Amino acid sequence: MRAIHAFRIVAESGSISAAAERLGTVQSALSARISQFEDALGAPLFERLPRGVRLTAAGTRLLPFAGRIEALVAEAVATARGDDRPWSGPFRLGAIAIVAASILPDGVARFLAAHGGVDLRLVTGVSRQLVAEVERGALDAAIVAEGFGAPALPSMPLRRMPLALFRPGDRPPERLGQAFAFGEGCVCRARLDAILRRKSWRARIVELGSVEAILGCVEAGIGMTLLPHLLGGGRAVVTEPCGSLALTLVCRSDTAPMARAFGAMMNGRKPLDPMMA
Repeated sequence: MRAIHAFRIVAESGSISAAAERLGTVQSALSARISQFEDALGAPLFERLPRGVRLTAAGTRLLPFAGRIEALVAEAVATARGDDRPWSGPFRLGAIAIVAASILPDGVARFLAAHGGVDLRLVTGVSRQLVAEVERGALDAAIVAEGFGAPALPSMPLRRMPLALFRPGDRPPERLGQAFAFGEGCVCRARLDAILRRKSWRARIVELGSVEAILGCVEAGIGMTLLPHLLGGGRAVVTEPCGSLALTLVCRSDTAPMARAFGAMMNGRKPLDPMMA
């Protein structure tokens, strides 16, 4: 199992040195472990390059099995320990900004109440970037928009998040000259772009870096935005329902049990209730 885990981490990292840093070991020891594993298999798994390594045909065939083996072992251990066992240790979670500002705090509160030993670290970004961070091992799991997962990563559907168009109360959206949104790659930005084109509204999009800044501009009466509906509570704005966003939790095979426990809390259920897809 240690050899399989080391092989997968090297494959994800693209170099022995980067993998050694992730695993908390030295490069020479990890290189020796991989060489011993290759000898035991009777096939080279990596092609050594001037900078990093690349999977051979044998390594490419083995990689999907490595993830499945680790996931199965992790699930067997979790089942043997019982569903109510508290999780502990570091958990590096990514989330798109609109989730971090809306539904995430409630799920985090429930998760940490049940698993006080978890050291949760949160990173925000756009879906494509967060999935890449999970793939290379910089994150343990990430909440992204549906459709941004990766075939090799376990995933779990989360509840849908209602969206709304936010605007000042004194003017209809077609009379507003500006719309506020995050930068390219944000799903709400893409939805807002599509609405402006479909309705032939002439508002130009102004990029801002925080939910508070975006809503502050709308409250000031200078534009509109598209964000999760629940962010409108207590705001001096008009909200018009505008569909919903399906969310997905993606993770690595070795972090699937803890990620599944967190996803269950986000969905309002007990830890380890739903199975990872």
